[in-house]
Amino acid sequence: MNSSAVVLWGMLGALAPEIVRLYTIRNNPRRFRWSWFYVAVSVAFSGLGGALALALPATTAWAALYVGVSTPTLVTALVRKGKEMAASELKGPPGRPTRLSAVDTYLYGL
Repeated sequence: MNSSAVVLWGMLGALAPEIVRLYTIRNNPRRFRWSWFYVAVSVAFSGLGGALALALPATTAWAALYVGVSTPTLVTALVRKGKEMAASELKGPPGRPTRLSAVDTYLYGL
């Protein structure tokens, strides 16, 4: 498989979790909000998925797709864990859902 195909499959795989995340955001509009930050991070994850699929010599389309799918999940989990260690849990008034920032909307979308 040539390098451009590996990169494209990795990028496609990286967008799969983003589709799930977008669906989650759409179903809970009072808590999550849409932003251009979301689009920018999705594009960045797509590029990272393609780069990782190329760096980890994916020899098949399925391998490149798998690397891409795991990229956003892994990075988001690492960032979320670091964020939770740095700050206490988000709290709002009782009975009302907390409106999340653009970064938190992205991190807690899955």
